[in-house]
Amino acid sequence: MQTKQYPKNFFRYPLDLPPSTAGSFGELRPNHFHSGLDFKTNNQTGYPVHAAYDGYISRLRVQFGGFGNAIYITHPNGYTTVYGHIERFAPDLEKALRAQQYQQQSAEVDFNLAPLQIQVCKDDIIAWSGNAGASEGPHLHFEIRDSQTEQTINPQLFD
Repeated sequence: MQTKQYPKNFFRYPLDLPPSTAGSFGELRPNHFHSGLDFKTNNQTGYPVHAAYDGYISRLRVQFGGFGNAIYITHPNGYTTVYGHIERFAPDLEKALRAQQYQQQSAEVDFNLAPLQIQVCKDDIIAWSGNAGASEGPHLHFEIRDSQTEQTINPQLFD
């Protein structure tokens, strides 16, 4: 049986803090399976969140539960990274978000963006860490998904 190989040293760690996890991939939670890693932010909000690699903002979501404020970046290597519990978005994302909220006349929105609408490069600041949604304290939820199937993959497999 052959095991899938994932690209190593491709994605960067999304924070400028030493990596420290508060939640692991695959943890059983009271009502779900934890689909990413929760990175500690020193019990504070407002740390810059960086794009893990080049790509485009493919989806923005604001909900009162779940990830709260979330960003999805689709990358050219076939993977999508997800950033949850965001405190606030970078200005160009905020502008796209506000336009959609006014159009839908709703604070809660979940929408896709066109591939050329908002492009990002590895290291770009896309947001600031927070405590939005179903969160028990300030942290950054981070996922890597297969862009085609949306299947979550343990980020630790990518180093």
